Amino acid sequence: MNEKKKYCKHCGELIDDDCVVCPKCGKQVEQLESSRDRDIIINNSTSSSASASSSTPYIKRKMPWYLSWLWIFILGIFTGGIYWIVGIVMRVNWKSHN
Repeated sequence: MNEKKKYCKHCGELIDDDCVVCPKCGKQVEQLESSRDRDIIINNSTSSSASASSSTPYIKRKMPWYLSWLWIFILGIFTGGIYWIVGIVMRVNWKSHN
Protein backbone atom coordinates (compact mmCIF):
# COMPACT_ATOMS: atom_id res chain seq x y z
CA MET A 1 0.00 0.00 0.00
CA ASN A 2 3.04 2.23 -0.28
CA GLU A 3 2.12 3.72 -3.66
CA LYS A 4 3.65 6.93 -4.92
CA LYS A 5 1.17 9.73 -5.39
CA LYS A 6 1.28 13.06 -7.16
CA TYR A 7 -1.09 15.96 -7.69
CA CYS A 8 -2.80 16.83 -10.96
CA LYS A 9 -1.47 20.15 -12.22
CA HIS A 10 -4.91 21.09 -13.59
CA CYS A 11 -7.39 20.23 -10.80
CA GLY A 12 -5.16 19.38 -7.80
CA GLU A 13 -6.54 15.85 -7.32
CA LEU A 14 -4.23 13.34 -5.61
CA ILE A 15 -3.53 10.64 -8.22
CA ASP A 16 -1.19 7.66 -8.66
CA ASP A 17 2.33 8.45 -9.80
CA ASP A 18 2.01 6.36 -12.97
CA CYS A 19 -1.18 8.12 -14.17
CA VAL A 20 -0.88 9.89 -17.50
CA VAL A 21 -4.45 11.24 -17.55
CA CYS A 22 -6.20 12.59 -14.43
CA PRO A 23 -9.25 10.43 -13.57
CA LYS A 24 -11.11 13.46 -12.16
CA CYS A 25 -10.68 16.16 -14.81
CA GLY A 26 -9.56 13.96 -17.74
CA LYS A 27 -6.62 16.16 -18.71
CA GLN A 28 -3.17 14.85 -19.54
CA VAL A 29 -0.83 15.29 -16.56
CA GLU A 30 2.45 14.17 -18.16
CA GLN A 31 3.91 13.83 -21.63
CA LEU A 32 3.61 10.44 -23.28
CA GLU A 33 6.95 8.77 -23.84
CA SER A 34 7.83 7.86 -27.39
CA SER A 35 9.16 4.44 -26.38
CA ARG A 36 6.60 1.63 -26.47
CA ASP A 37 8.20 -0.32 -23.61
CA ARG A 38 5.66 0.63 -20.96
CA ASP A 39 1.95 -0.13 -21.31
CA ILE A 40 -0.27 2.79 -20.35
CA ILE A 41 -3.59 1.97 -18.75
CA ILE A 42 -6.10 4.80 -18.54
CA ASN A 43 -8.78 4.39 -15.90
CA ASN A 44 -11.78 6.51 -16.85
CA SER A 45 -13.79 5.69 -13.74
CA THR A 46 -14.51 8.56 -11.38
CA SER A 47 -14.58 6.34 -8.30
CA SER A 48 -11.49 5.74 -6.22
CA SER A 49 -11.91 1.97 -6.25
CA ALA A 50 -9.76 -0.08 -8.59
CA SER A 51 -12.51 -2.58 -9.34
CA ALA A 52 -14.24 -1.91 -12.64
CA SER A 53 -17.05 -4.34 -11.89
CA SER A 54 -18.32 -2.52 -8.81
CA SER A 55 -21.46 -0.55 -9.39
CA THR A 56 -23.61 1.60 -7.20
CA PRO A 57 -26.76 -0.15 -6.00
CA TYR A 58 -30.08 1.10 -7.29
CA ILE A 59 -32.00 2.86 -4.54
CA LYS A 60 -35.76 2.81 -5.01
CA ARG A 61 -37.35 6.06 -3.97
CA LYS A 62 -40.84 6.06 -2.55
CA MET A 63 -43.35 8.24 -4.37
CA PRO A 64 -44.63 11.14 -2.20
CA TRP A 65 -48.15 10.69 -0.86
CA TYR A 66 -49.57 13.66 -2.79
CA LEU A 67 -48.36 12.22 -6.12
CA SER A 68 -49.93 8.88 -5.26
CA TRP A 69 -53.25 10.56 -4.54
CA LEU A 70 -52.94 12.68 -7.70
CA TRP A 71 -52.51 9.53 -9.80
CA ILE A 72 -55.49 7.91 -8.08
CA PHE A 73 -57.57 11.04 -8.76
CA ILE A 74 -56.52 11.22 -12.42
CA LEU A 75 -57.25 7.52 -12.97
CA GLY A 76 -60.60 7.93 -11.22
CA ILE A 77 -61.55 10.87 -13.46
CA PHE A 78 -60.47 8.93 -16.54
CA THR A 79 -62.43 5.82 -15.52
CA GLY A 80 -65.48 7.87 -14.58
CA GLY A 81 -65.33 9.69 -17.91
CA ILE A 82 -65.29 6.43 -19.82
CA TYR A 83 -68.27 5.09 -17.84
CA TRP A 84 -70.12 8.38 -18.37
CA ILE A 85 -69.56 8.29 -22.16
CA VAL A 86 -70.56 4.61 -22.38
CA GLY A 87 -73.65 5.37 -20.26
CA ILE A 88 -74.73 8.22 -22.54
CA VAL A 89 -74.24 6.07 -25.65
CA MET A 90 -76.23 3.22 -24.12
CA ARG A 91 -79.00 5.59 -22.97
CA VAL A 92 -79.32 7.15 -26.43
CA ASN A 93 -79.28 3.71 -27.99
CA TRP A 94 -81.94 2.47 -25.52
CA LYS A 95 -84.20 5.53 -26.10
CA SER A 96 -83.98 5.13 -29.87
CA HIS A 97 -85.26 1.55 -29.64
CA ASN A 98 -88.15 2.35 -27.24
